[in-house]
Amino acid sequence: MKKLAIVSLSLFAAAAFAAGPGGNNGNNGGNNGGGNTSSTPEININAASVQLTSLSHSSVKNDAEFGGSARQNLASNTGYVTIDDTSIQVVSAKNTTIANKASGSLAVATQSLASNIGHVNVGGEQLQLVAAKHSYIGNFANANSSAVQNVSTNNGCQACN
Repeated sequence: MKKLAIVSLSLFAAAAFAAGPGGNNGNNGGNNGGGNTSSTPEININAASVQLTSLSHSSVKNDAEFGGSARQNLASNTGYVTIDDTSIQVVSAKNTTIANKASGSLAVATQSLASNIGHVNVGGEQLQLVAAKHSYIGNFANANSSAVQNVSTNNGCQACN
C-alpha cells in the first residue's frame, strides 16, 4: 500500500511539473456531446486533481432496496466533470470488501471507483487505477432493480450515474 501511494504521488508530482502552468497544453479531448452546457451538475477542475482512497481491512457497501437509490463514489467525479489534463484517481484496497447492491423492485445502486461519470472530457493525461489485493469488488442486482459499478472508467452516460 505504501509503495502504491508513493508511486501515485510521484506520478502526480511529475505530471504536474511536466504540464507547467495551465496544464491543458491545448489538448481538448472528446466529451460525448459537446461541452458541459447542462445546468446543475458541474465539476470543472481545469488541471492537476489527485483523488486517492486507501482501504485496509475495511468494508465499503452501497445498498438500495425497493424503489430506493444509493450512490457511492470513491476517488471519482460524477456530474458533468471536465478537468482538462493531469488528474490521477486511485483506489487501493487490501483485505477489503467493496460491494454495490440493488434489491427489490425498481431499486438503483451506483458505485464508482477511480472513475469519471457524466459527460466527462479530461483532455489529456489521466491515470485511473484500482489496485486490490485479497479483496472483493462486487456488483449485484435482482428483482427488476439496477446496479451499476464503474471501476477505473470514464463513462459518459449521464443516465447511468
